[in-house]
Amino acid sequence: MKNQIHLVALAILLSSTPAWAQNILQNVQTSAAIDITAPLHFENSEENKLDIRSAELLFFGPLDPTFDGTLNVAAHNEEGEFALEIHEAYLSSSKVIPSSRFKIGKFFLGVGRLNQFHQHDWAFISGPRVQTEFFEEEAVADSGGEFSTLLPLDSYWDITVGVTNGYTYGHAHDAGEKPRVPTHYIHPVNFIDFGDAGALQWGANYLGRTDAHGVQTQLYGLDFVFKKMEGKTLSFLLQSEIWYRNLSAPGTSAKEDMGAYIYPQISLNEQLFAGLRVDLFSELSRTFASDDSRQDNLNYAFVPTLTYKHSEFTLFRAAYTYDIQQYKGEADSLNQMIEFQIVSLLGAHPAHAF
Repeated sequence: MKNQIHLVALAILLSSTPAWAQNILQNVQTSAAIDITAPLHFENSEENKLDIRSAELLFFGPLDPTFDGTLNVAAHNEEGEFALEIHEAYLSSSKVIPSSRFKIGKFFLGVGRLNQFHQHDWAFISGPRVQTEFFEEEAVADSGGEFSTLLPLDSYWDITVGVTNGYTYGHAHDAGEKPRVPTHYIHPVNFIDFGDAGALQWGANYLGRTDAHGVQTQLYGLDFVFKKMEGKTLSFLLQSEIWYRNLSAPGTSAKEDMGAYIYPQISLNEQLFAGLRVDLFSELSRTFASDDSRQDNLNYAFVPTLTYKHSEFTLFRAAYTYDIQQYKGEADSLNQMIEFQIVSLLGAHPAHAF
């Protein structure tokens, strides 16, 4: 009886909803993504198993004629258990200020290239070390505000600035602590269209924060994406990011790291794509106050990747990782791995900018 009363009340509420609101509700779209991976480590077989890396459910669409809403809920496998969390939940609009847009809520920070995309949207399976060390296995998300504007110039320049809480940085399941300086960033982007030859987007990046203990993080980076299309097929892709990080705290020496990756990819046909990612990473100084002499090092990796795009909604991917860690005066450390991935998309997956 109680459930029947609830159903009647819901029916009355929906019947009394204004026509414009009903139209907006009908325009709200739903999308889901399933990311299945199977790593095969040569040196350590304990992690060799097929696993659901993530399952995401996305709702997006207009809230009213002015504002849009996005809600992304994701479940990740963490030590054998699936942890459900809100990846993104924000209000946005591109209609309040001419040639500008903003978002307020929780979102992936608008810096770099990989940090603005979910893993199932990457061109490869796992991220390079510079991404996992400086950001996260997937991306850094936080709550705050972000504003972007297109400059009134003859050439295309779009500038994004953001300020977020900064209580945590990276993946965390606690509330964190109030930072001395919240997370803040700027990302100017330039777009160049070469016509039939393709298009290039490149951007400069700065991100800074000072946590509750006085540890200051400063990140400087460049990101590049070049694409050439033949019809609806991405015939050539070149993607790269270069990052430098400086960590410092009162009374200690700074820790400096630098990393980069470059990923060219070509289409073998409309469904098959081959790419080779080259990763570089160096710890210029290892710890704040360490006398560790192993600071002269270089980590590099080669990751050939093959992608079969069965349709717009399903793709299969395989990659081989040849990873070398070098320390001065020591034998090289070699890690090898083969990875397999299946990505399935359900519903209207939103398009990404370039």
